[in-house]
Amino acid sequence: MLASPRLVYLLKFAGPALILMWLIGYMISDQPAYDSVVRQFRSERDVFIANFLDYEVGGQLDGTSISELCASKTWTPGLMLSCDPQSGGFGQVKDAHLNCIRFAIEAGAELVLPRIIKRDDKNIANVRPKNGGGPYIGEFIDYLFDFEHLNQTLSEHCPQLKLYRSMNELWDVPQVQSARKISLQDVGVKLNGSVIEDMATLPEQIKSYIDRTESSDTRPFPIRFKSDVISSAFPTAYDNPNLAKNLGRLLRPRKDSRVLAGIALYNLHKMYQLNLDPKQGFQHSTFPGLHLRTEADAAPLFPPFDNQIATLLEFVANSSTVFAFVATGETEEHRRAFSKKAEAVNITIVYKQDLLLDEPEGRELLEQLTWDQRALVDYEIMLRAGLTVGLGESSFDWNIALRRNSVPGADGEAHLLTTSSPIQYQDRYSTLLGSSEKGNTLRATVWP
Repeated sequence: MLASPRLVYLLKFAGPALILMWLIGYMISDQPAYDSVVRQFRSERDVFIANFLDYEVGGQLDGTSISELCASKTWTPGLMLSCDPQSGGFGQVKDAHLNCIRFAIEAGAELVLPRIIKRDDKNIANVRPKNGGGPYIGEFIDYLFDFEHLNQTLSEHCPQLKLYRSMNELWDVPQVQSARKISLQDVGVKLNGSVIEDMATLPEQIKSYIDRTESSDTRPFPIRFKSDVISSAFPTAYDNPNLAKNLGRLLRPRKDSRVLAGIALYNLHKMYQLNLDPKQGFQHSTFPGLHLRTEADAAPLFPPFDNQIATLLEFVANSSTVFAFVATGETEEHRRAFSKKAEAVNITIVYKQDLLLDEPEGRELLEQLTWDQRALVDYEIMLRAGLTVGLGESSFDWNIALRRNSVPGADGEAHLLTTSSPIQYQDRYSTLLGSSEKGNTLRATVWP
């Protein structure tokens, strides 16, 4: 038997080593447990942000229906599709990219991802700056979206769809440097406005058009077809609910914008003692999120500045809170004007810039982002508001409302908004104001 001093000496060194070995084995065998142990040694702020990034509103993407969709199509080796670059904001670009992805799936083709036209930084109303008369090339998809997330998700759930980040990856394939034209109109699709009326016949219509254009016996291999921008074309009601819910989740905002949103939301949580828990998505009784769409690029169909702020303040005044988060790309002058009007009725307005005032690195990163990239920060915060109010003419707002609608309980009793403005959409968590035909089209075609 070991003497007591010798035993103490061995345990002094062997004990920590055994604990370390147990921890390593435990962590390797159980990733969730590993994460739990690591989080215990991180600050409250770091854990909040990590949870914000890990736990998405509506739960994790379920790729089952995407796999079923891809498995149901006939895929043609050597057939490639590309789409023209899209201009505009987050909602418009996301819509165009998803429509292009869906077009490629229906065609059974490989896909060269569309690029994104960057608007003029000095004049945001100029969404298609002059480029010397040549074709628009645009920015890579990473400009707004998380390409790695898209690529990994499709590799797992739709491996039939081969992705190319750009034509640069095909520099050594001369056959695809030029492209044949294709569009929904070319293939003979019947449209109701911009929306496809009969999805069931689309794959065969595409195949017939391609065969008429280039016979399968004589066409080059590989061959590329190029489409104009496709917007608001695919009716989500045609798909099963799981696909309608998850297809839009392929395009997640770029990670730096999500990190900034996590920091901002944490600061809002501490500022107003909101008891937010990112693992729960959002809590109904926390804070209102309002979208002010009056920037220089806003289309005439959006209500004027004074009308919008009057309606938004009416909403907050009728709620139980004394503050609201406002998503906007407005100038500092207009933000101050809104804040001043709100103060007159004892309401505090909070913007993303306010939530990063004491975050030098975060504030600097926000300033380095372009106007459209900053909107991604607003989007991620708005997803987690207790209640949101937006506009029926805004694809940005439909993405938020329909994504939040996927959360259990959304179909419960709606929050009644007392306003003279017409209401285009309302559920328990979100309200969209308006009554336009564009709003009806967006509701029918947005994959949130």
